[in-house]
Amino acid sequence: MNLKKVMLSLGVGILAALFIGFLIEAIYPSPKYQDYCKREFEIPVPQVVKQEKCSYVYDTEFRNKCADEKGIVRQDYDSNGCVIKETCDYCQKEFQNADEKYNRILFYITAPIGLLMIILGLYLPANIDAIAGGILLGGILTMIQITMRVFGNLGKWYRVILLGLELILVIWIGIKKVHEVKKKG
Repeated sequence: MNLKKVMLSLGVGILAALFIGFLIEAIYPSPKYQDYCKREFEIPVPQVVKQEKCSYVYDTEFRNKCADEKGIVRQDYDSNGCVIKETCDYCQKEFQNADEKYNRILFYITAPIGLLMIILGLYLPANIDAIAGGILLGGILTMIQITMRVFGNLGKWYRVILLGLELILVIWIGIKKVHEVKKKG
């Protein structure tokens, strides 16, 4: 394959993967942090003039429970900069839960598209092999991208199983295609 065909394949592959990713984001947008964690006020910078004027007693049990439940301790201050109240904000946890759910659904949408692109790239006619190679590469890049996106939400064994299944599938499709080419030749 000459350099022009290689460059065309790379271009088609990268652009196809980007197109799929941005198309899905346009149709099915990802959750935004701001939708879960709204800042409705300016966070004051505590400026305590005299520490002895502050009487707030920090509740270690409350703070530990908040941290264990993946919350963030938020503090309210008086005009002297002394803490007057603490609350546990779960917006980060809610955002992470929504993001994990989104990534899981996105995987179920995107992985089949990547797989179809791989199959299409393998079965397009030989006279357009640069385009076929690009579509094949685009499918592989799409699979890599969605796998990486969902990877952080999976346990270590689910990661191994997912990668193993994807690898076996791509190898199986490749072997079928090689055998088909040998039968024709």
